[in-house]
Amino acid sequence: MNVLLPLQVTNGRLAYASKSQMAIDAFIELLLSTPCGGCGADPEFGFIFNNLKFEIFNEKEGVIYDSLPQDNSNSKLYDKKVSGNSKNLNTFAVDLKKAIEQYEKRLTEVSVSMTYLKNQKMIQIVVEGILMETNEPYKYTTSINLWN
Repeated sequence: MNVLLPLQVTNGRLAYASKSQMAIDAFIELLLSTPCGGCGADPEFGFIFNNLKFEIFNEKEGVIYDSLPQDNSNSKLYDKKVSGNSKNLNTFAVDLKKAIEQYEKRLTEVSVSMTYLKNQKMIQIVVEGILMETNEPYKYTTSINLWN
């Protein structure tokens, strides 16, 4: 099912994408732009970056720190790196891969890589996989601007 996002109604029916890649691209963008807990029907839906807008991104180390630590030390909020791929367990790419595998059943063999581009102040995200219907390779590239 390739329903267009945002939802569109044509002749009293939901509009469909002519190619599943368009619908999957839109769904991944929705997943990335939804903060965890932002969807009342499924509080686990979304990606963690939108929940971290008020935390400190350490550009040198590529990690995120708590802006209000309980003790006076500058403690890491997450023991994960921003740059890396879904094969490395300590990256945010693993979380995104798990979310895509949970919610986007039209893709198989999902892999995610995230790269922090310091000079552009953004995180580039590449999602790859195989389209279930056609067995063709799938690739989606997007970016998230940093908040500090």
